[in-house]
Amino acid sequence: MTRRFTVEWAPFRAAAGVDEAALLAASRVLQSDFLDKQEGFIRRELLKGPGDSWADLLYWESREAAEQAVRNAADSPACARYFVLIAMDGGSDPGAGIIHLEQVESYAQAPR
Repeated sequence: MTRRFTVEWAPFRAAAGVDEAALLAASRVLQSDFLDKQEGFIRRELLKGPGDSWADLLYWESREAAEQAVRNAADSPACARYFVLIAMDGGSDPGAGIIHLEQVESYAQAPR
């Protein structure tokens, strides 16, 4: 049986005046000081689109683990340092603009 998980999609833009180096440095601290310590965290990908568009793509063991991490973020200095550098659709609320999706099926390229 395939392992099922929850995906967190968090699109954002870099805040005005924030350069990529500062964003990446804060992203690394967020990873080591916060996400790596969260129960149920599997992995994260930081994605860059055109202009200043970005997205965090996170994988969690369950929706509950993902939602608990959002609640825990409110008390995290590492999250605060990262969030001040980004502009999300929901303003300053760390959970706004985030979508949690449940894996239904998974496909991989068939062997050739």
